Amino acid sequence: MPKLRTVISNNLIYLRRKNNLTQQELAAKINYSDNAISRWERGEVMPTIETLEIVAEFYGVTVQNLLDELYSYHDQKPIPAVIWKRIFIALFSISIVWGVALVSFIYIDMFKATLGENLQHAWLIFVMALPISCLVGYYFNRIWGTKLLNLIIWSIFTWTSITTIYLYLLMNGGQNFWIIFLVGVPTQVAMVLWYFIRR
Repeated sequence: MPKLRTVISNNLIYLRRKNNLTQQELAAKINYSDNAISRWERGEVMPTIETLEIVAEFYGVTVQNLLDELYSYHDQKPIPAVIWKRIFIALFSISIVWGVALVSFIYIDMFKATLGENLQHAWLIFVMALPISCLVGYYFNRIWGTKLLNLIIWSIFTWTSITTIYLYLLMNGGQNFWIIFLVGVPTQVAMVLWYFIRR
């Protein structure tokens, strides 16, 4: 029994960290106290079967997975076919963003005479597609990826968003607000620090 308790606690810790959740966040999502979750993870108390079913359903695993001593080992090594499938799903979703951007660009270019001067810089749509692509990438990385990749995605999102705003103001308003890039410096530092705090 002590060994089973240890296996369950190790798997609970693994799944919570894999999903980037704190004990408090998990507690709120499954309607248990963070104290109960802390005791499960320390192996002081073993969750009931009903509780294990709730936790398993929340994480999208089986109760058997929670009882498997080697679950985290097997789960961390997805087969290559699964990895490629995930990559293709993410790339397909991002390609939809660029497809919409391309169609929008063609539409604006075809009817720019009637749409007015505000849309004369239609190429900005492709610049705007960059931060939107980052958001789509973040969504899939949140499900399947790593914290380091999250940091990279948010960094790219931050700088491409600032670039988009800068170019929009420059092209449409003639305003050279280069100083807006300074906003990215503390934001980037904060993201890096947050990454190391949550490791």
